[in-house]
Amino acid sequence: MKKLFALLVVLQCLGTLALAQATGAMITPPKVMVIIREVEKPGKTAAHEKWETGWPRAFAKANWPMHYIGASSLTGEPRALFFEPYESMAAWEKDSKAMDKNSTLSAANEALAEKDGEYLSEIRTVACTYMPELSYHPEVPVKGTQVFMVYSIAVKPGHEDQFEDARKAIVAAHQKANLPDHFSVYHIVAGSPGGHYLLFLLMQSLSEEDDFATMHGKGYHDALGDEGQKKMADFANQGTESTEAQLFRFNPKMSYPSKAWVDADPEFWSAKPAAMAKPMAKKDAEKK
Repeated sequence: MKKLFALLVVLQCLGTLALAQATGAMITPPKVMVIIREVEKPGKTAAHEKWETGWPRAFAKANWPMHYIGASSLTGEPRALFFEPYESMAAWEKDSKAMDKNSTLSAANEALAEKDGEYLSEIRTVACTYMPELSYHPEVPVKGTQVFMVYSIAVKPGHEDQFEDARKAIVAAHQKANLPDHFSVYHIVAGSPGGHYLLFLLMQSLSEEDDFATMHGKGYHDALGDEGQKKMADFANQGTESTEAQLFRFNPKMSYPSKAWVDADPEFWSAKPAAMAKPMAKKDAEKK
């Protein structure tokens, strides 16, 4: 399976990369999400995408029970993200050990991973835990959901409680104003310096970004109230180390989606990758 570390934020309120197993035709946030970020060398994006198709083919052949979703960057440096959903850290460990015990899968993966490195300048893996109390209406339909914004916030040491208070004020304002957007918040617990949070916003179209200011206009600010706006301003001034925002598009060719996802939106998720001479399996101890 595969890959990440992504990025970014405008504390304002976005964010949901609820990349989990689908419940029916909905995407719901997993309790634990492993994200692998692969930065591609200049001019190697197309070749990297083609090589990545080896892993979904191998997992499908092995009928592997766990699934992952790949995405390609629309902004920033050329890179790919891979999201693996798990019920717990123990479930991630169990999946990794099972793959290690599969000699055919492991051998093929090692060969695939070695070649994969020729297209990349950097790889980073992080493990994140879901924060439901800081999220708002996180479930979104699988059908039609193809792009997402991901925000990353680096919080200064000692200001984690301040960050959570500001986010709770945002959630309360969304509930009071009954806003139609959806966002999920994750805390990176391993793989990066402390105090990093990710916020994900899944979209069916980038036109949703055009409507953001209108959606979060007077009604939202009234719901936030003076206290909520002060919490946001204080955190921005006192507790924020850095923020960043980037856009991505899901990439079916680099994904191993569940049957529920494919059935929910077959036109998008059934995209067939280009044929490879030798399909191989995926998993690299270095990337896990």
